[in-house]
Amino acid sequence: MTIQISKLQNGLRVAADEMRDVETVSVGVFVNTGSRNEELEINGISHFLEHMAFKGTKKRSAKQIAEEFEGIGGRINAYTSKEKTVFYAKVLKKHAEFAVEFLADILQNSTFDEAEIEKERGVILQEIAMTNDTPDDIVFDYFHEAAYPKQALGRSILGPTKNIKKFQRQDFLNYINKQYNYDNICVAAAGNIKQDDLLKWCTKYFTNLGNKKLADFEQGNYQGGQFLKQKKLEQVNLVLGYQGLSYKDDRYYAAQILAMILGGGMSSRLFQHVREELGLAYSIYSFNYSHQDCGLFAIYAGTSPDKVKNLLDATKIEIEKICQKITDDELIRVNNQFEASLLMSQESTSSRMQKLGSDILVFDKFIDGKEIMKKVQQFSQKDIANLAQEIFSSSKQTFAAIGDVKKLQLA
Repeated sequence: MTIQISKLQNGLRVAADEMRDVETVSVGVFVNTGSRNEELEINGISHFLEHMAFKGTKKRSAKQIAEEFEGIGGRINAYTSKEKTVFYAKVLKKHAEFAVEFLADILQNSTFDEAEIEKERGVILQEIAMTNDTPDDIVFDYFHEAAYPKQALGRSILGPTKNIKKFQRQDFLNYINKQYNYDNICVAAAGNIKQDDLLKWCTKYFTNLGNKKLADFEQGNYQGGQFLKQKKLEQVNLVLGYQGLSYKDDRYYAAQILAMILGGGMSSRLFQHVREELGLAYSIYSFNYSHQDCGLFAIYAGTSPDKVKNLLDATKIEIEKICQKITDDELIRVNNQFEASLLMSQESTSSRMQKLGSDILVFDKFIDGKEIMKKVQQFSQKDIANLAQEIFSSSKQTFAAIGDVKKLQLA
């Protein structure tokens, strides 16, 4: 079935992926704004604002928000990334209109009560502290900071504590006025829901935001560099990276294939050589982290301080090998993994809703599984090896590590 993206008169894009044989509906409101849209002085406000959406509206208190949704057996949550903020819900099909109204309410009518701001400020400060105490989490913040120094893309999604401590009600209102407008938002749903019904409900409930022109976000300018954090830990958590590809690059799926062959699972080269053969790490994997205009190709690992050099040496050997040859078996295996992943995700209303909303924000259209598989299958072994050579030949490496790094020497 073809998925239709409709645009309301106010600019809001709306799309439903109808699944007639399920009993649930997942609905998401996708806002094309995140930490990369923040100036240095307000870094962290997108994430703080996401939290505040659940802390009271003009018609619902924070307690009512929790009780009403759980009272119908629904699930509601939100998340913030570098490029988007998403508010989403999953309900039984009979509560679909309620979910749309509810999401519209928390998105458009939050009151930002001062007492609630103070309480949530404490929660976020604890979240920052928890992240700082989690080395395999915070190392990625250090990695982005080294890759994109003094840029919005290099800053933390959570923001610095000094910013969190100073945000006031007017700061949230100013940010909503600047970034939350209908041209910058889409509503996506998947499950037992019709496009016409979703359009009708969105027209009815999404009425309180503007559509002023948005400022362009700061373009990512990959620089590369090094960030070492000395901390008393049993392991060194590290990320080695290079300039990668954006979502919109024609070779995006080639980069995904490369990441899967190199370090995308138990059969990958890094897992088999570094972990299974040499026993140098419990966890090691690679990934292409894409943005709308740029990307990072990276390898993460955690190991004891005395094994870091051996791990990096072994990793570099696998990098050299993958630049020379990709086998038929590897390409077939990865193609099968892509196909299985796509088909399995089709069984989940939540997965289908998330993909639909993300596609609309990035591409302004939906990309179905058949089109994705066609893109995946067009790349040959030589194409992947050539891309590996291009990525790994760069002199601008990025390296971030946390742990006992005082004796760490990098070539």
